[in-house]
Amino acid sequence: MAKTDTFYFEGLDDILIAPMATEDNVGVAPTYGEIVRLPIATAIEISGNGSTLEKWASSKIFRRVSRETKHEIGLDHVGIPVDVMDELKGVVSKSGVVFGKTGAREYPYFAFGFIGNVEGGGKKAVWYPKTQISNVVSESYKTAEEETSIDDVTADFVAVGLKNNNVMYASFDSYRLGSSLELFEKFITQPVYDEEQWTTLSTPAIGGGE
Repeated sequence: MAKTDTFYFEGLDDILIAPMATEDNVGVAPTYGEIVRLPIATAIEISGNGSTLEKWASSKIFRRVSRETKHEIGLDHVGIPVDVMDELKGVVSKSGVVFGKTGAREYPYFAFGFIGNVEGGGKKAVWYPKTQISNVVSESYKTAEEETSIDDVTADFVAVGLKNNNVMYASFDSYRLGSSLELFEKFITQPVYDEEQWTTLSTPAIGGGE
C-alpha cells in the first residue's frame, strides 16, 4: 500500500462502552468491567479544546506549542438501554424510579469506543479510556403522529486524559503500516489506554502464531 492510497470512510458501525471498575491514578492504570457493544449510532461529533502557545524571540517565532486536554463527544443514537444509561449516570432505580438531586457529585467514568467501516473492508476504531456523561441535559419529547418515525436521541460525553499516562484516546486504522483486521479484533476486545498494554495485547502468543 502506497502513501498516496486513499480510502474513504463508509460509515459508523457499533459503539463500545465499558464501565471503569477501578480508577486510574498516578502510576496506577485503570481497570474496566465488561464491554457493552451496541448497534445504535447514527452520528458522532467530536470537538476538542486545542490551544496553541507561541513564544517569540529575536522578532521570530521561537516555539509553537500545542496542547489538547479534552474532547466533547456528541453521540446521536436510536436508544441506549435504560440500565446502561443509569450506570453511566451513576443512579440506581428503586422500583423503576430514579431521582435527580441538586447536590454536587462526580459522574462515573467509563471507556467509550466506536467502530467505523472503511472502503475495501477496512476498519477504524477509537477508544476514549476516561469518559463521563455530560451534566448538561438537553432532551426533547414529541407527540406521536400518523406516520411512524424513529427520531435520533443525543447523548453528550466528555473525554479527558488518564492521570497515569495522559492518554486521552487510542485510534486504530487497519490501513496503517503493520496493521491488520486481526489486530482490529484485538483492539476492540478491551479498552486500549497504554502503549505497553497494546504491545502485549497485539503480540502473538509464543507458539501460537497467527
